[in-house]
Amino acid sequence: MFALSRLKEAGVRLSERRFEVGEAIYTRGDPDRHLYFLTEGALKLYKDYGGHKEAIVTLLEEGNVFGEPAPLVRGTHRDSAEAAVRSRVASVGKAALEHHLRRDPRLTLALLFAYAQWVQRRERTIVRLAHRDNRSRLASSLSELADRFGEQREGAVAIEVPLTHRTLADMAASSRVGVSKEMGRFRREGLIERGAKGRIVVLDKQRLAGITRSR
Repeated sequence: MFALSRLKEAGVRLSERRFEVGEAIYTRGDPDRHLYFLTEGALKLYKDYGGHKEAIVTLLEEGNVFGEPAPLVRGTHRDSAEAAVRSRVASVGKAALEHHLRRDPRLTLALLFAYAQWVQRRERTIVRLAHRDNRSRLASSLSELADRFGEQREGAVAIEVPLTHRTLADMAASSRVGVSKEMGRFRREGLIERGAKGRIVVLDKQRLAGITRSR
């Protein structure tokens, strides 16, 4: 949010809009004309492949920047962004951004911090998908979601974003059937349980993370 605050202080014109669940902010191939800031809610960033299949790059929590990580217009978007819950997004046109960058060095610093977040997200995706088996990729996905969206509850961690087995499959590069099988196994092992409103509760985060380290 440092970058967004600096943009407001610099008088850069911003647009703000609310998005309902499943509504697209942009899709792959759309012109890259804006930089976006998630001020409320959660989004999924994903890539389409093989017809109607999706690979989720990340689920994004509020306070993050997204879009193409460059202050200049550079063609089209390489992935798609969609609201995972009711969300609010601020955006700035890259033409205006380029103009203000020439006048305000502090804005440049703010954007460097924002782009560092983008690099960290990509690294997490690489780590998550580097595991060879479905069980490890799913455990890595749940551990990441617990870190970023988790709320502590009496020794457990409730992931406060709705997650279907289809969504988890798209994150773990797996099938929905494969995820359902492993989720059942995790429940029997006492690693997770279903909470209120279908939320996933991680009962033993240390053991769950250990699955990824041991393979």
